[in-house]
Amino acid sequence: MVIRLRDLDRKVVEAKSSPPKFHQRQDSPVPSLRSSSSSLDFSDLDSTPVKPSSSSRGFRWIVGLALASLAVAVTIGRGMQRLPMHDNGGSAETDKPESLYKMPLPTSQNELADLNDKLAGLDPKFILQWAHHHLHDGADADERNSHPLVQATSFGPTGLVILDHLAKYNLLETIPVITMDTLHLFRESYTFYETVQSHYKSSLHLTVTKPKHEVHGEMTTKQQFQDVYGSDFWKADPKTYTKLTKSEPMHQKLEEWNAVMWITGRRRSQGGERVKLDILEFEPYVFTNATEAGFSDPFHPSRGRWKLNPLAYWSYDEVWSYIRKNSVPYNTLYDQGYTSIGDEMTTSLPASKSEGERSGRFAGFGVSNKECGLHVDLDLDLPGMETTDDKMSK
Repeated sequence: MVIRLRDLDRKVVEAKSSPPKFHQRQDSPVPSLRSSSSSLDFSDLDSTPVKPSSSSRGFRWIVGLALASLAVAVTIGRGMQRLPMHDNGGSAETDKPESLYKMPLPTSQNELADLNDKLAGLDPKFILQWAHHHLHDGADADERNSHPLVQATSFGPTGLVILDHLAKYNLLETIPVITMDTLHLFRESYTFYETVQSHYKSSLHLTVTKPKHEVHGEMTTKQQFQDVYGSDFWKADPKTYTKLTKSEPMHQKLEEWNAVMWITGRRRSQGGERVKLDILEFEPYVFTNATEAGFSDPFHPSRGRWKLNPLAYWSYDEVWSYIRKNSVPYNTLYDQGYTSIGDEMTTSLPASKSEGERSGRFAGFGVSNKECGLHVDLDLDLPGMETTDDKMSK
């Protein structure tokens, strides 16, 4: 729109007495500018004719400048509407940098290091979208994998932030969520299963695993478990306890789904073995000898499975800031001072924040390693799990 000051002169006529006064009509809240003409239309204004003077010329100059500024603002506003929003909660493809499509899964340690350098500078939503694209739509997609990408979580703060990202960017429809019921959780943790399912409704496909016994089958109560293994089994043999209640049930499901990658909530700021954590890592199977089987790719599916840690570089405060800002539901035990929650008998309140958020795990049991049993070497014996020879035949 072009505004010409000479068009203003045509609308201003000689005044008989008083200085210019404009009275806006009540039935016309704002002056109208006719888009079909470059001139201004003052038909919606009542005016008293005035004689041109230095003051009226100054007034016309001010009005012209104001209208010109308005035109510029409208033009800029229209341009801004065409710019993509940074965090609009759209589909999985919204705002995704095109360069992500050129970042395939690595086939060497050098490629893995380079990829982690690139992923480290990305927002978690882009990391999740990158993984989803390659495993569902990209060159790494395989129709034989019913669920190539899975989130495993105990519904801790970081896992909840990841879950909320998956929901916000419409990824939950194709990424199932697994949580492990050890039969020894807090009552509040079981209640939270219902809370989180109610919050995310039909978009959340939640699978709850339970310990299995080769004779008794799946166990559904704590008493059942103790009748078979004893009430102090978790203390007498913590490694086997974790293997029975967490590792084997979860990896059994991942194997059933032919999962290529699973998403975790681990972060560097949690300390311990996690301080040098990368966003993407490869978890090898202990029992597999893929080199003898003829595989040169160090990351061949027969060797192990990918793990994705999209919030590896987030701090504890950043996690909770996101939860509060986005009204993400969480376990009410955190309001009582817990900073990390697992089984009831191995979880306590941290002595102080300076000791780290996982300091309340296994406190008083002489256990220096606070690492969850899910993130140890996979020496598993899973019914139906394929051998290297089985995978080679595919």
